[in-house]
Amino acid sequence: MNETTVTVVGTVCSDVRYGQSTDNNPIARFQIRNTPRRYDKRTGTWTDGDPNYFSAVCWRSLADHVASSMGVGDPVVATGRLRISRWRRGEENMTTAELDIQAIGHDLRWGTTVYRQSTPPGGTRIPGPGRRREEAAATTETETTALPTAGPEPASVEKAPAPAEVMSLPAAA
Repeated sequence: MNETTVTVVGTVCSDVRYGQSTDNNPIARFQIRNTPRRYDKRTGTWTDGDPNYFSAVCWRSLADHVASSMGVGDPVVATGRLRISRWRRGEENMTTAELDIQAIGHDLRWGTTVYRQSTPPGGTRIPGPGRRREEAAATTETETTALPTAGPEPASVEKAPAPAEVMSLPAAA
């Protein structure tokens, strides 16, 4: 099958709408904005180009994870199948670019994130960034420790240091 697969680097620019498809599979829909930046040698400044908007759709467990992890303003890197739809709204010709996402994550150029393994099938979905960030910060430790584990970790896996063990690094020059 010849499908166009693309990677989009951008920002989540709409709420993640989470629900069930007609065949009862979890589905998450949201928008990703990509704004190209160009360096203008004449003025010596960076300028924003015209933004591109992509409708993004995730299915099944990826939809669960995106709904639990992503929110408006999050920088992301997303890879998936691109579909271009052309249609009419009254007299106006419209074009929509939809990305059927295969993989997505936070863009770590702009911040950090903490990975946590998802709950087993049938477990409770952890509410994501749709709730207020202050509430999320207050309940993160409780939620993280309440997650069941899949069993003992292999000896070769390094654990993240406890908060007391984190060292500060000098700022980059």
